[in-house]
Parts: sequence; C-alpha cells; structure tokens
Amino acid sequence: MFQIRWTKKPLLSLAETLEYWNIHNSSETYSLKLRIEVKKKEKEIAKNPRSSVKTEFEGILKIKILKYYSLFYRINNKTIEIIASWDNRRNPDNLEL
Repeated sequence: MFQIRWTKKPLLSLAETLEYWNIHNSSETYSLKLRIEVKKKEKEIAKNPRSSVKTEFEGILKIKILKYYSLFYRINNKTIEIIASWDNRRNPDNLEL
C-alpha cells in the first residue's frame, strides 16, 4: 500500500474550500461530506494508484471527488504526492501543477 503525502498548496486549497462551504451553507454538513469523500479517495489511490485518470501533464493522475472536485497527484516510489485540490468549475487554464 502506498503512503499519501499532501503538499502545502492542495492542503491550503482544500481548507479554503471547506471554509467557503461552511460559511456559504451556514453549516458544516457539506464540508464534512467532502472530507469523508477525500479520505475515501485517499484510501482508493493508496491501494491502486494507477487506476485514476491520466492527465495531459506527464506523470500526473486525477481522481474525481463528488461532482465538482478533483485531486491531482503523482507517484513517487511508494508515495502518492497530492499536488492539487481543484474545483472543476474553475477555469482549467488556471490549474498550476
């Protein structure tokens, strides 16, 4: 099984997303649902990291979380490095990997 390691940028992005939904909905319900799904996807890619979608970026894979979010990651030996947490409704030209 692979170890999951988040880089700083996607951690901050995910925290901002969760905070946004807490404020927007005046509730933590959706944020909790999103966090649970992130954990599920972490376990999924830790077991089978190459089962996700390849991207146009060499060596970068993407896994969708719920309807509107994705995690981008790369495989380094026995480590999955999460390099982006992304809201799929945003302009893809702004995605920096």
